[in-house]
Amino acid sequence: MLYDLIFSFNAVIPIFLIMLLGLVVRRLKIVDVSTTTQMNSLLFKVVLPIKLFNAVHGSDYSQMLDWKFVAFLIVSVIVFFFICWIIAVKLIKDDKKKGAFIQGSFRGNYVILGVAISTEVLGFTPPLAVTGVVMVVPLFNVLSVIILTIYGEKKGESGKVESGNVIKTIITSILTNPLIIAIFAGITLTLLNIEFIPLLSAPVNMMASLATPFALLIMGASLDFSKIKERLQLTLIASALKLIVMPVIFIPLAIWLGISPEGIVVLLVLYAAPTAIVSYVMASHMGTDEHLASSIVLFTSLLSILTFTIGVYILRVLGIV
Repeated sequence: MLYDLIFSFNAVIPIFLIMLLGLVVRRLKIVDVSTTTQMNSLLFKVVLPIKLFNAVHGSDYSQMLDWKFVAFLIVSVIVFFFICWIIAVKLIKDDKKKGAFIQGSFRGNYVILGVAISTEVLGFTPPLAVTGVVMVVPLFNVLSVIILTIYGEKKGESGKVESGNVIKTIITSILTNPLIIAIFAGITLTLLNIEFIPLLSAPVNMMASLATPFALLIMGASLDFSKIKERLQLTLIASALKLIVMPVIFIPLAIWLGISPEGIVVLLVLYAAPTAIVSYVMASHMGTDEHLASSIVLFTSLLSILTFTIGVYILRVLGIV
């Protein structure tokens, strides 16, 4: 039992030590808000797309396309999205807070943490971890754009959301998302059997290996402890939904339905991942409560150290890991 607990802790803690280093760097004023914003932009537009492209390009899609896993992932995320929406409508009066609350409650930081933690837990990179990225990037973006457009300040002249604008914004967001572009570029080149020349392969591999530690460092440096107190109740509720309620509902269901052990680990990481930093960027850009979004990112990032460790430990005890 102690060995299982130590294994679970060791699988998770290196990830968060790098985040802690980022926080220390920010506290020592080695970087400031402006620098972390620029690094977030570099991460989102360059570094992560290269990592995802490299992960997808040349992959064996026969191992990646587990349709039971894919269907369960998509349905579970959509169902939980609507659960969070219903809770927000019942609980919150301020529309700006509703948008930030809903997005913070369902949208995990899987792109940064998913492959990294899955690899640490299993000892190898499962193909389904990459499948998860391919599925959740467009899914999270579509659902987030819908809810932030409905509850954000950018509405039509009538004061109501214009359905044509919602559809246009969703399509534009998908087609211009660097992560989605990188994934489908990698898939296309693989299907066409186009390989990199060695001159390009080496720098792409180097950039891909940089992505995870760089992302974790930036994530830690981006944590902001200000303006939490007045939004503490909603922050705690959203954090509980994201880190506890989501995995507690869907992991037992996944086990009961016979999802593979690798798939269970990937789903645990997806469900228990802290709220994505990009949710703060989108909340601010689309006119919802960016301070609530920031608080949810902060709390889920800190508390996920505990929930990840417990989750991995339970899977270990059950013999899944």
